[in-house]
Amino acid sequence: MAESNSNIKSLTVTSKGQVTLSASARKQLGIEQGTTIIEVVVGNCLVLLPQNTIMHQLRTEAAAAIQRAGVTAAEIIAETNRLAEERFAQRYPGIGE
Repeated sequence: MAESNSNIKSLTVTSKGQVTLSASARKQLGIEQGTTIIEVVVGNCLVLLPQNTIMHQLRTEAAAAIQRAGVTAAEIIAETNRLAEERFAQRYPGIGE
């Protein structure tokens, strides 16, 4: 006999398109009232991801990539400012000189 997977739950969609997440899933993922959930359609699958988890993961990965590249925050800010000034000069020639 196949074992039941407690991580698999059936959710029912209401007439308003709403679903209720199980208390155990909310607790495990730190989802509270007001938490933003990101909806991703992958083929014929629907994936729901807590935004706070995704943003934390992206920040961590970005910080690691920046560190591996040997770039400092000050260098990134300086380059961003340089590019902004360059774009401004291209769009509005003669202004601010």
